[in-house]
Amino acid sequence: MPSKLPTDVANERSSLLDVTRGATIVSRTGEAMLITSAIATIDGAIGTYWTPPPHDYPQSIVIALAAPSRIDRVGFRSLAALDAEANHVTFERSLDGANWLPLATMTTRHVSTAQWLDIAPAEAAYLRVTIPDAAYAGHDARLHSLLAHGTELAAPKNAPIDGCWSINGEAAKFAQHGARVTGVVEQNKQPLLFAGGSNGRMWRFNWIRGNDYGYTALTVSPDGKHLSALNWHEEAIPLFTAFPWFGDRGGCAATPLRDDVPILLLHRAARVSLFALQFDANGNLLADASRDELQSLISIIRGVPVPLRIIAHEFRQDSKRNKEIAEREIASVRAALADVDLARVEFVAAGSDSPRQVPESDAARAIYSSVDVEVRR
Repeated sequence: MPSKLPTDVANERSSLLDVTRGATIVSRTGEAMLITSAIATIDGAIGTYWTPPPHDYPQSIVIALAAPSRIDRVGFRSLAALDAEANHVTFERSLDGANWLPLATMTTRHVSTAQWLDIAPAEAAYLRVTIPDAAYAGHDARLHSLLAHGTELAAPKNAPIDGCWSINGEAAKFAQHGARVTGVVEQNKQPLLFAGGSNGRMWRFNWIRGNDYGYTALTVSPDGKHLSALNWHEEAIPLFTAFPWFGDRGGCAATPLRDDVPILLLHRAARVSLFALQFDANGNLLADASRDELQSLISIIRGVPVPLRIIAHEFRQDSKRNKEIAEREIASVRAALADVDLARVEFVAAGSDSPRQVPESDAARAIYSSVDVEVRR
């Protein structure tokens, strides 16, 4: 990996093929290792990459867009210093995920900047991207980012996650109550337990498994049949990246769902994110949509007999705007708790000030742009 990554991450942030925009990996032909799988091409980070199985081409990825879109540019990024580039990259489009039409073929230039190709505008709900060959004999290909620019033709469907799944071959289930979701994924003898919610494009979860805990950023394809997810242990930073998930509808997990995941996390990590609180674009609480998460927050305040802090962070705008949004979030959450004894609760609108971790990707910015409950030390 080059010691210094390119700084033109605006290309990833503007792409329709980004997990924070709701893009989902529907299928892929393979990867050399799960940690370098197809989801690395849509995670918004320049440093991560998809490596297909060695010396085995062609290899393809199918990505569902959050909404049908009119695509006018496609592209990709590979890091030239590695000599691990595809020779060609082909793009196809589909409206149903079954019938495909050619969209573009690109030949790699030996550069580390994002490579774009303007195309005749075309409608797509799915894109299939194929590496037919590697650029250098004896080297395998890597793709760091897949990119598409265009206009969404409808609002994201935000397909429900409710029900039973097979995730990386393990049984799972999720239950949705308004914007709030609880879930469980079987892993050997100790399951992962989840609590979280949707921001309209992406599901954000806290998880706990025994003494382990962390975050998940998950998307469900608009047809509700597939999911893909990024996972982290403890913090959403590259060093703590866990194996990604790929899931399809399947058999149900046997472990019962639990509503006390936030309490478990407060005891273990001294903090929990209230991902099911819903806000408008200016940071005003949508009380009806947030009802279940507000009830969970009230249960925390009444049931945890220690001083607490409710803190709002925001990292998706400039620092001034981040602060403004956080202030409105805190004010509207406090107003929604008017009938609750708040003597032990401190309210903080942090914005992007004093971050616990500086988010390095769009997915991390989405995870850390949240209202959290913390135990005051």
